[in-house]
Order: sequence, then structure tokens, then C-alpha cells
Amino acid sequence: MKLHAFVITGAVLLILVMLMAGCTTNTAAPVTPQATPAPAAATSSGFPVTTAAVKTADIDTTIPVRFNDFACLDVQNELKKAYLYPGEKFTLSAASPGVSGVNVNVLFLDENDQLGVRNIRPQWDTVQKKWVYEGIVPLVQFNDITTPVEKTFTIKTQSKYYICADDRKETGSNDVMLQVPVKLKRL
Repeated sequence: MKLHAFVITGAVLLILVMLMAGCTTNTAAPVTPQATPAPAAATSSGFPVTTAAVKTADIDTTIPVRFNDFACLDVQNELKKAYLYPGEKFTLSAASPGVSGVNVNVLFLDENDQLGVRNIRPQWDTVQKKWVYEGIVPLVQFNDITTPVEKTFTIKTQSKYYICADDRKETGSNDVMLQVPVKLKRL
């Protein structure tokens, strides 16, 4: 009889310990409050009108480039995808690096042109009044950026793409590291 009472008492104690452990441990994921969407306003036509959320840039960074040199940013690496595809629309914007007297060029290049730009220095075209990169065709080219610039464009061929900041048109030497602000937004 004593053995029977001892087993029952042990089982009850074990159940109590398990219940108490269950009360102090939270195994469920924490619940975060969800914002309830505001109701859409109705127009005179009776159809609801909703406002689109403002989309921030997919890439918002700076490209570090040395004075009288160039550097490129791998767009696919930043967007975490293998390629850009035909029909995709983007807006590229860039600004001056903020160093007095230094105006860089910013180029949006496909993979082949990015390899070619390494061997091509920009040449000033006195007729067109712009920097020319002989042998490459940038999808977007901003020359001598002094104020923020922006351009919307569409990808025409599947490829890897790069945003390059080029300061190789400068003369002299300087140890300045320029920080060229760029933004790329997918539309």
C-alpha cells in the first residue's frame, strides 16, 4: 500500500512541476500589434480611392572612388538577384561627391561595357560638350555632376549591370577618397 501511495504522490508532483514549468515558459511567438488600414475614401463616382505608399530606393548608397580613378557598384549584388531583365524600369539618381572643384561622371553599364570602361579614359567632345567613352554605350551617363541628377530608363537586354563613378578626367594627384551618392529605384 505504501508503494502505491508513493507512486501516486510522485506522479502528482511530476504533473505539478510540468504545469508550473508550462506557466513560466512562453513557447508561442510574441504577438506584434498590426496596424489596421485606414478605410479608403469614396469619390463622387462611388469607387474607393487609395493612396500609394511612397517607395524608397532599392539601392541608396555611396560609391567610394579615389581622385583621378573609377569604381563600380555591382547592381545584382545589391538587389540580390542574378540579372536584370528586359522591360524592367529603374530611376537612377546621383549627386556630387561634395568635394570642391571635383565633378565626377556616373555611368550605368552592362557587363561588357563595365569590362571595357577599365581600358577607356573619357575624352572631352568639344562639339557635343560632353565626355565620350569611345567603344562603350552606357544605358545612363551623367557628366560632371554638380547638382543632383536623375533619369528613368528601361533595361533592354538581360545582363549584369553596374553603376560606375568615374573621376579619371581630373589632372594631378590627390589622396582624396570621394564618396559619390547614388540611388537606384525599381519602378
